Amino acid sequence: MKISDTVVGAGFVAAGALIFAGTLNYPTLEAGHPGPSLFPRILGGLMAVFGGLVSLLGLRARDVTDEVAWLRLHKNPAFINALVVLAGVLAYIFLVEHLGFLIMGALVIFTLMWRLQVRPVKAAVVAIVFNTLVHFLFAKVLRVPLPLGILWW
Repeated sequence: MKISDTVVGAGFVAAGALIFAGTLNYPTLEAGHPGPSLFPRILGGLMAVFGGLVSLLGLRARDVTDEVAWLRLHKNPAFINALVVLAGVLAYIFLVEHLGFLIMGALVIFTLMWRLQVRPVKAAVVAIVFNTLVHFLFAKVLRVPLPLGILWW
């Protein structure tokens, strides 16, 4: 394990604690029925527990040579992939209202597949088909309102 496992594990503990703390003000239902806070609390608790486990394992496996790993972090393909996923999520959050679900979803899926070295034509076909199926499922079947964006102005 690398020294970064300690930091990442601590980050998951903090994120899990924030999620759990965020659900403390959620309403409770009568007669002991699970309310809207049940699943976020379970996920937050699991994130904190497993983040603590990763952090402890990272501390136990710490090596002197891991100190240099931080200097080469920008060359690590897994780190770059994680940054691309984060950038895709942020781009989706900020642009989905303007461009719409169909365009942004397909762009994010295509970009992630392209980063994972899928051929561009195949990535485009899969992104368009998958995103269209997801749109059909949520917008038509489940009737979840999705942002329309520039396609339906």
